Amino acid sequence: MTREVLVKVNETNLSYFEDLGYEVHIGEKLPIPVEFLSVGSHHPISCQCDGCGVVKQVIFKNYVRYGNKWGYYYCRKCSEHKRKRTLNMNYGVDYPIQNKHIKKKIKNTIKQNKSK
Repeated sequence: MTREVLVKVNETNLSYFEDLGYEVHIGEKLPIPVEFLSVGSHHPISCQCDGCGVVKQVIFKNYVRYGNKWGYYYCRKCSEHKRKRTLNMNYGVDYPIQNKHIKKKIKNTIKQNKSK
């Protein structure tokens, strides 16, 4: 996985990098660790799928939002298999709607919303 990215300092991120302790000027390119990127950063990073091992380029904000809640990253293909395996282990079904408890909860919610 990418450990460092080159970021161009501009008016919007100048104070952020100064708060981190960097002495920077506008227009300067700064190598920073990925951990210091803001959560909404659009910088592409390389990361390896923990399922199949394929290395992919991913926008950092998407990596944080979808793939790094527990320190693992799965590509789209592997994430589908992982999701089904986890649902089968925990609930014995491939899709949440197949669980009787969830179905009942959905029906109750629909009934409540219709009666309002």
